[in-house]
Amino acid sequence: MTAPAHAPELPSPYQLVQLGGVDSTNFEARRRAENGAPDSTVIWATSQSAGRGRRGRQWSSPKGGLYFSILIRPEYPAATVMQLGFIMANAIAGAVSSALPGTAVQTKWPNDVMVGGKKISGILLESESTGDNRVSWVIIGVGINIETHPDKINSELEATSIAAEGGDASIEKMLSTIMGRFDAGFNEWQELGFVPVRGAWLERAYGLGKKIIVRLPNETIPGTFKQLDESGALVLAVDGEQEDRIITAGDVFLSPITNEVAKDEMD
Repeated sequence: MTAPAHAPELPSPYQLVQLGGVDSTNFEARRRAENGAPDSTVIWATSQSAGRGRRGRQWSSPKGGLYFSILIRPEYPAATVMQLGFIMANAIAGAVSSALPGTAVQTKWPNDVMVGGKKISGILLESESTGDNRVSWVIIGVGINIETHPDKINSELEATSIAAEGGDASIEKMLSTIMGRFDAGFNEWQELGFVPVRGAWLERAYGLGKKIIVRLPNETIPGTFKQLDESGALVLAVDGEQEDRIITAGDVFLSPITNEVAKDEMD
């Protein structure tokens, strides 16, 4: 495998592993985790042949995008591990905003970053449990469309890239910027907990206060995105029900009418 030409600068203690084409940076990080790779290992590849999103969905990963995974060996309860995804979403949103000044960049629950109502980045968290409500490692996988993007993610969600939005950012610089922001957010989370992370995420939240549709494996629930609770779960005011639903995993879409309004507001 041929490694990328220029090594980005990462904050200490992150250790960069540069690769060319791989099946998946998450797969590679998992293999290395199982073979004893240290905490803060960062796997970066130029392309992926088997890039994945949540629930095994394919993530288009040609050259021209940023694909990396961070291996973390946290000493935290398994219930708090999902909060790392919000830290990363904040880092990506900030970096994309710096590359696209004046453009609306939003965080979409639970693990996406959006520009103008289109997906520009996805995050995939995977972990291994120790059996005592803790994890031995967690992998944070990231894909960002920099120079290219697929036509659509699915029938309901379009994609975009930094280049398509008129920005000009090198892949190496984006990795450095994101890792610097992630490290700062991670340190803040360790010191102050989820409150500041949650606040920063909500400032950019896609669909907050709007009608949305939440799709679960066995049901589809219409309602209003009311809030993000103190753990990171989505609080949904369900249409026709008095009690809110707490959603810990699922797919969120703006309702069709609201989606058109949101696009108008961001134009």
